[in-house]
Amino acid sequence: MADTDTIDDYELINCIATGNATQIWEVRKSGSTQSLAMKILLPEAFKDPEHKGSLKHEASVAKSLEHPNIMRLIETKFTRKHGYIVMEYFRGGNLKSMIRNEPVQVHGKAKRIMECLSQAVAYMHDKKWIHRDIKPDNVMVTKGGEVRLIDFSLSSRAGNVVAHAVTRKKSIVIAGTRTYIAPELIRRELLTPSVDIYSLGILFYEILVGHPPFRHGNPNELLMMHVRDQPAPVTMFDSNITPETEKLIQKMLAKFPKDRHSSMHEVFAEVRNLNVFHEDPIEHALAKKKKFDASDAQGQNDRLNSRKDAERSASGVPRPAAPPKPKPKVVIPEEKPAASRSAVPVAAVPQQPLMPYPGMPGAFGPFPGMPMPGYPMPGQVPGMPMPPGMPMPGYPMHPGMPMPFAGYPGMPMPGAPVPGMPFPGGVPQQQFMPGQQPMPVPIPIPPQSPTAAVPPAAVPKKQDDAPLASIDDLEIE
Repeated sequence: MADTDTIDDYELINCIATGNATQIWEVRKSGSTQSLAMKILLPEAFKDPEHKGSLKHEASVAKSLEHPNIMRLIETKFTRKHGYIVMEYFRGGNLKSMIRNEPVQVHGKAKRIMECLSQAVAYMHDKKWIHRDIKPDNVMVTKGGEVRLIDFSLSSRAGNVVAHAVTRKKSIVIAGTRTYIAPELIRRELLTPSVDIYSLGILFYEILVGHPPFRHGNPNELLMMHVRDQPAPVTMFDSNITPETEKLIQKMLAKFPKDRHSSMHEVFAEVRNLNVFHEDPIEHALAKKKKFDASDAQGQNDRLNSRKDAERSASGVPRPAAPPKPKPKVVIPEEKPAASRSAVPVAAVPQQPLMPYPGMPGAFGPFPGMPMPGYPMPGQVPGMPMPPGMPMPGYPMHPGMPMPFAGYPGMPMPGAPVPGMPFPGGVPQQQFMPGQQPMPVPIPIPPQSPTAAVPPAAVPKKQDDAPLASIDDLEIE
C-alpha cells in the first residue's frame, strides 16, 4: 500500500478491495476528473519476485485482449518503489456477493450474465488464451447488467502434447480454485480450452441455485467429488428453471472434455436461444412472496383469535355462541327374531367326580391314595409292621402339632387321580363294596402342543461401500 496519498501521477481516492498480495484503489490522474482503478502490489509482495512476475503476466494478457466484457487495461508500471497496473474504473459489484445478497436480482440478469461471459471466454480462446480461474469472484456486474471478466494471473496457452507426454505427471502443479477446477486438471491431463467450459458451467449452476454443485470441508475430498460425483439437477432446487437450462449445464459439467461442448462459441449459441426460466424470475419471486405473506397473515389471525378467546375466558366474558350443529340421526337397527338367531354351541365342560365323604353312599375306607388298614404305606416293605407310635398318613407326628394343609375343597388328596391326567399303565381297576356305584373316570385330554415359532427371515448384512480413492499428493495453487 502507498505511504502517501499519491503514486506517481495518480491520486489515491478510495480503497476498493484488499487481497493477499494486492490492493485495488480508485484513483484519478493529475489534471483529470475521470476515475480509474489501480491494482498495486503490497510492500511485502513487491519484494517477492513470484508476486511481481504474476502481476506482470496479468498485465501482458490483459493488454492483448480488447473486448466489451473484459476489463480494459490502461497502463502498467514497475519502479524501484511500486508495481501496479491501471484499468478502467467499473462501477459494479462482485458477482459472488450479489449471489449471496441479491439472488432474485441475479436471476433477473442471469441470461444476460451467461451470454456476456460465454462471449468473453470465447474471445479469449480465439486469442489462444485459457483463463483457468473462472469464478464469481472474478466477475463484475452493474445494476444495469453490464459485465466484466477480470483477473488473468493464471491465464496460459493451451498445453503442448509432446511436452506433457515427456513431463512426469507429479511434477505438474495444478493451478486454480478447488470449487471450480475441471476434472482433467485434477487427473493431470493435457490443458485444453474445455477446462473453462467446465468452470463456467459451475458458475452458471451457482447463479441459478445460489451455491456450487460440489461443497466439502476436506479439500482433497472436494477434488474427488469433481472427478467422481454427478451434480444434483438445478431443477430440483427451483421448479421455475427450464429443462433446456438443466440439459445445458449438465453437458458443460461432463467429467470428460469429449462429452462437453466442442467450443465456447457453441455454448454461447445455445445460451442465446435459451429460455432460462418458465416465468419471469422477479415476478415469480413476487408471487411466491405474496402467497407466503397471505399464509403468514392467516396464521397470525388464527393466533390472535386464540389469544382473544383466552382473554375472554380469563375476564369472565362468555365466548360467542357457535351455531348449533345438527344432531346426528340415530338409526336403531331392527332386532332379528329369536328364531333366526344362530345358536352358539357351548363347549361341554367335563364334570369332575365327587370325592367320597363319610356317610356317602358307596363310600368306603380311606380316601383314594390312602393305604387300606393293614396294608403297607408307600415305601414300606409288605409284611413289615408299622413302627410303634407312627401316626397314620395325614395326622400330626405328636400331640399338639397342627394338622398339615389338606388342600382346598374339591382338591384331590395326595395320590388321587387328577382329572385330565392319564394314569401310568392305563386306567386303574376299582374295587367296589356291595351296593357301591362305580365313579366316573375322567377321560384324559392330551395337551395341545404350542405352535412352533417360525424363525425370522435372515436379513442380509449391508456391505460397506468401497473406500474412496485418495489424492493427497495433489498441490493446488
